[in-house]
Amino acid sequence: MLLIDRQKNLELFCDQLRSVAAPVAIDTEFISERRYFARLCLVQVRAENGDEAVEALIDPLSASRLDLAPLLDIVSDAAIIKLVHAGGQDLQILFQEYGCVARNVFDTQIAAAFLGYGHQAGYADLVRRVAHGPQLSKDMQLTDWAARPLSPAQMEYAIADVRYLTEIYTKLHRDLKARGRLEWAETEFRRAEIRATETAPADELYQKFNLSGLSRRQLATLREVAATRDALARSIDKPPSFIMPDPVLLQMAKHPPNDAATLRSTRGMPGLSQTHTREVMAAIQRAADMEPSNYPERGSYERPDPQIENVAALLGIVIQLRAGQHDISRTYLAPREQVMTLASWWLRRDGSTPPDMALLSDWRRELVGAELLELLDGRMTIALDAAPGQPAIKVLKIPG
Repeated sequence: MLLIDRQKNLELFCDQLRSVAAPVAIDTEFISERRYFARLCLVQVRAENGDEAVEALIDPLSASRLDLAPLLDIVSDAAIIKLVHAGGQDLQILFQEYGCVARNVFDTQIAAAFLGYGHQAGYADLVRRVAHGPQLSKDMQLTDWAARPLSPAQMEYAIADVRYLTEIYTKLHRDLKARGRLEWAETEFRRAEIRATETAPADELYQKFNLSGLSRRQLATLREVAATRDALARSIDKPPSFIMPDPVLLQMAKHPPNDAATLRSTRGMPGLSQTHTREVMAAIQRAADMEPSNYPERGSYERPDPQIENVAALLGIVIQLRAGQHDISRTYLAPREQVMTLASWWLRRDGSTPPDMALLSDWRRELVGAELLELLDGRMTIALDAAPGQPAIKVLKIPG
């Protein structure tokens, strides 16, 4: 195992990776606590082709300040398969810190979801069940990856996160292809690549809160203050909660302070600088001066209508049947928010076209989406079957 902390060694290693002409397994170690932007501390890389294998730990925190461009070129090269496990955050860090857009990624966690291993199968679980490897240690989960020098135990723990990815990939890829699901998985790999480059717009950050019961004016205040809090946190590289905890922000939306002194004396409020206080008060004032027509709409943030819940539950019966039949996680097949959106659309009965969502497109439509539309259209029904040896619940087409 190499520990690369010099530019020339990185360039030679990346040349080796390309010469192996095989999928490249990648993982990262980073620190995100007490920061707005995660700090990349280590990159683990391995490629193997038969008996030939190259692996290394690449240290972006080395004294020589590595330029990761040779490695990033490989990550963004669509001709090279990159192997990751639950790699969304790893790819996001490479994009946020270096502008690197990953291409041709194979995520073993996503692949496993199509083969009956569960919605979010862990890497250690797949090492054991797919690669028949050892029980991986968890001793270094809370280690300080920014500390230098790295210990032998840290390095061994880190490289283990890529050492089995090629074998897992080989078997999952084979099984996906044998079951006709490789194209389905590849659709989700591409979606994951796109998600890694996406950032929530500032004016949508407020939507992560529990918005039940808030008036449109209160939503406007929450929207303005949440966007301001995020901008302040970003400017000093601290978590948004460092500026203002979520419960305080919600309380402020319900009862906006009239002046800076009241703001700073709010229970649970950390000590704000004068500059930050002015920014937050300006956000509150923007909401106060806003025309009501510019307030956020509140219908989609209310508690679900019981009728929506009932229709979603009915759709859920079909989804559960198909998920079990095809050995795919129900959560992965039909995310709850999409089922609720579909139920809400049907209840409106306004003649509009079905919502544009993954549940009604590509492989999900093939497995269950089309059936859900037929059920809502009255062309299918759910029936009980008491015959011995038969499924207790069946989905049947209605004649005519």
